Amino acid sequence: MGLYEILEIESSASSADIKKAYRKLALRYHPDKATEEERHIAETKFKEISHAYEILSDEARREEYDFYGTTDGIHGQSHMYGEPDGNPFENFYGGGGQQYDPRDFYNFFNDMNGANGHRQSAGAKARTEDAEIEVDVTLEDLFKGKIIRTTSTRNIICTLCKGKGAKKNAVPKKCNTCDGEGIVRKIRRVGPGLVTQEYVDCSACEGIGKFYRTKDRCKKCEGKRVIEETKILEFEIVKGSHSGEKIVLSKESDEYPGKETGDVKLTFTTKDHPVFTRKGDDLYAKYKIPLVEALCGFSRVLVKHLDGRGIKVSTPPGKVIRPGDYIKITGEGMPVKNGSSGWFGGSSSKRGDLYIEMEIEFPTDNWYLERNDILKMKNLLPSAIKSKSDMSRQTVDNDSLPEANIEVFTDFTIAKQDALPDYKEDSPTPAPEEEHHNGYNGYNGYSGFDGSAQPECTQQ
Repeated sequence: MGLYEILEIESSASSADIKKAYRKLALRYHPDKATEEERHIAETKFKEISHAYEILSDEARREEYDFYGTTDGIHGQSHMYGEPDGNPFENFYGGGGQQYDPRDFYNFFNDMNGANGHRQSAGAKARTEDAEIEVDVTLEDLFKGKIIRTTSTRNIICTLCKGKGAKKNAVPKKCNTCDGEGIVRKIRRVGPGLVTQEYVDCSACEGIGKFYRTKDRCKKCEGKRVIEETKILEFEIVKGSHSGEKIVLSKESDEYPGKETGDVKLTFTTKDHPVFTRKGDDLYAKYKIPLVEALCGFSRVLVKHLDGRGIKVSTPPGKVIRPGDYIKITGEGMPVKNGSSGWFGGSSSKRGDLYIEMEIEFPTDNWYLERNDILKMKNLLPSAIKSKSDMSRQTVDNDSLPEANIEVFTDFTIAKQDALPDYKEDSPTPAPEEEHHNGYNGYNGYSGFDGSAQPECTQQ
């Protein structure tokens, strides 16, 4: 039934005629004027009238309906109920006289929707929406494992009527909107001169294809076919799990007759930890010690682990800790998670490693109390450089200087690594056979300020 037929007017009717017809039919089929038994039919008819008036009262949408049988995103009634009115591409491709039959294009777009035909698309079993939950967890939770419990309220199929929505012996009436099919066809424009179709649940009968009188409805669900259920859901976070992982409880979302039940999915994200940083299955931390302990050794608790244990490290006397060194403790990282859970899955006994980056705090300037302290320190610490090549490179022959031309600098500053200038490497790289020298790079066996290794000069 087309929109003009619903309003009981001709397709040539004026805007005033459409408005007049709508008012007349709206008063006739208003649900408030219907009896209890006929109210459902009146509601369905009233929806049809309102829908038809909504489209035909708008000039642009009416023009599109007259051309396509619908407007983009609005159900055109001539294409909503029953069988299709024919191939919508025939008007644009001229029928069977073309090299390709118009039905080829028609079937092509239906296949894009995942169906071999419109009936198969309409008959595909629907699924209720999945429920998504997001929670924040701590690094301790991922280290030790955690059970998250949450209260869930969902719809389940009515236990009294088993999803029928009515009493046991109630006789249903066929829905006139979808002709008892429970679905309606929607024609949607996908481009200039191109349309496609898709099927949706009938809004009048909520996809059932039939309805019951008010007095025949189920007393427990009041005809809704579902009731609410509250239960406790448990999500197990296995030891060694990673931030951003998802736990899925199958078929724990809302139920509805004729539809597959969706899942409940919980996604957990790890909050930043004040001490540890996780990289893969390894843990990283930082610890600062004074220079004297870096030279003479120490024995102390460096960190409190994620399970509450204190991690104590003792270095032997004479073991020198240098800036940037890491103390690696094997097997004290995160538990290594297996790919599955259950009797033969979950977390294994294997664990990653713990890396503690040692930062050395040097004494402040003028740290000595007496000048004799400097002499004592010089006598205690090695004063010679062990590398002969470094000694050779750094030793300057005074005889090679013209007239012993030596300039003494006492006014200087200490530059930190992160305070060095940012050099843009926009000059072309010299050819291999060319020699390239500047004031900083190219020292024999030393790296440049950017940290890249430089080739050693050949000794002559």
